[in-house]
Amino acid sequence: MAFAHELVLFPLEREVQAAAQQLSDSSDWNSRLEVAWGLRQLNSPRAQSLASALLKELGEAEEQTAFMDPAALAAMRGRLYLVQAEVAALMLRLDEAQQHIASAQAEFDAFPNPSAQADLQGLQAAVHADRGDVDRQRDALQNAMDWADQAQDAERQLYYRANLARADLFRDFELARAAWSEQLPLSGEGLSRMCSAALDDYRALEHGLASDYVEAARFLERSYEASLESGQVRRAISAASNLGYSFTSISDYETALVWLKKGLAVARRVRWPGAIGLCLAQTGEALRRVGQTESARELLRECLQTLVQHPQSRTAMMALDYLGQAELDHGHYAEALKHFELLGERESHAHSSDMRTGVVLGRARALMYLGRLDEARTVALEAVAVITAQKQRADLVELRAILAEIERRSGAAPAVVLEGLKLALEQAQALEGYQPKPELLDAAAEAFDRAGQPQEAYAMARRAAAARQASWSTASKHARQQVEVARNERQHARQQAQAKEERLSKLQAAHEQLQQLVVLGREISRQRSPGLIFTVLGRELRSVLGAELLAVYRRDASGQTLVMGESSKGEHEGLAFKIAVSDADSPVAACSRDWTERQLPLGESGRCRVFAPMVGDDANPAVLVLELAAGQAWGTREQGILRHLSTDAALAFKRAGA
Repeated sequence: MAFAHELVLFPLEREVQAAAQQLSDSSDWNSRLEVAWGLRQLNSPRAQSLASALLKELGEAEEQTAFMDPAALAAMRGRLYLVQAEVAALMLRLDEAQQHIASAQAEFDAFPNPSAQADLQGLQAAVHADRGDVDRQRDALQNAMDWADQAQDAERQLYYRANLARADLFRDFELARAAWSEQLPLSGEGLSRMCSAALDDYRALEHGLASDYVEAARFLERSYEASLESGQVRRAISAASNLGYSFTSISDYETALVWLKKGLAVARRVRWPGAIGLCLAQTGEALRRVGQTESARELLRECLQTLVQHPQSRTAMMALDYLGQAELDHGHYAEALKHFELLGERESHAHSSDMRTGVVLGRARALMYLGRLDEARTVALEAVAVITAQKQRADLVELRAILAEIERRSGAAPAVVLEGLKLALEQAQALEGYQPKPELLDAAAEAFDRAGQPQEAYAMARRAAAARQASWSTASKHARQQVEVARNERQHARQQAQAKEERLSKLQAAHEQLQQLVVLGREISRQRSPGLIFTVLGRELRSVLGAELLAVYRRDASGQTLVMGESSKGEHEGLAFKIAVSDADSPVAACSRDWTERQLPLGESGRCRVFAPMVGDDANPAVLVLELAAGQAWGTREQGILRHLSTDAALAFKRAGA
């Protein structure tokens, strides 16, 4: 049986659960201590109950304790206070946690116990982190390392070294990576599950802050599994949440939400406010990126309310950053600016380099939307140095796009704007698995068009439409594939070569088809009124596809109603002048909502109507209504041509409306 001073920091979950099942009221003190210690994250209420009961029993059993080794008794009491402290910290009762830590410290001061004092300092670091006091957090982790060295405990030495290295990455990424990367093993393979969880967590953050999200996800998956096996539930929740962020960053929202839901389910089960807040923040950001702004704002506000007593914590600052972005998406620019300015005040206390990036990016965007262009440009140019120094390459993509938009709004020449957007796209292309946002591709399409390059504008508009229409289609599947491929380097090389060959083949085929449609696209692009655009589009669809263009529907200013705009024959049978977007029975409304083409047979006549979204337009697409003759073919080729021509028409309608 282990004595108190020999306790493993994080014993294996299966061993703890087996010991817990065998425990009874008559079990000896050391067995009860072991279970309480092992359950502090696996089952916090029971750990708290066991620790409180045993402390009370030790206080009342004076005759028995009189014959114990005073050092062993002090170590036992100190460990029980640490159990109470950790449970209180997990519930964000930080003042209570600090009191229990002080009680444990008194026991260890009387009878020094290096291993126990290392664990006390490790817990103290977690409390400082939850308060947002990163300087004291680092000091405590350094103390934990020193105590582990004094104890000559190799497991604790590596564990606390990895934790300190991870904390340093947030303070100064480049300096920390240079200082720590070679001091730590490259991966957790062959280590205990406790240490591999911490080490893989460090490596994941190292890659994530460098915008290498695919590799970060690979390490996070391993850290998640090792964390669960070693009873580090808090780290497991963090790993699941950060996996959600990693997949969100490469636009694989489907996989991101799977991980975020997994993390949130565990967090709600253990009911720790800090863990719940982290999952709410990351889920809110994922929902924001797929356009569910209102749901995102609700989750982010819930997160901030959950952490209202701890506004300096990293999670609270992260949620404030995401909420500012959501307010920008919602058009609340002044409110967003307030969030970013408040975040800037808190970040100056936290010394967090990645938070500093969020502040400058957010302020630059908010000032730009408010029309304060000179201020926005100054903030953005200052941010270039910050982001470049930290090598946060994904943020640099966004910053270049912001600078280009500031120049456009300032009336710069089209060539100047286009050059900035090209630079953003080049930097995006250099990031493995990264998918440029549709807004960036839209801006590039418009810039190419204004610069007199319609063919490039057309190609970029198609990319934007594809990215918006299926946010987790080609790029996200590729990203998921890369995570799997990274587990087998030989397979990785083979598949990359094959993918390159396939891409070249597809590009050649696409180029040939593009040449055939460029002439038609230019004719549409030359038109400057909605009526002429409709007429030319109808003529080309009739010529190329044999399809009759009946009408175009667009959303009105409220966004809740589709109104028939141009029409070839006036109001048609079955085509109302106005249709509610929420109408469950209308194929026009359904098409506008989900961006999916629909076909509707017209009785015994054999004719068929096609309802197609005008891809490449704004977030709420217009809808084309066409009619096909009886027996007319309509397959992949026809759909492709329609989508090409409707993209050109969408851009032309947008210019005409402006």
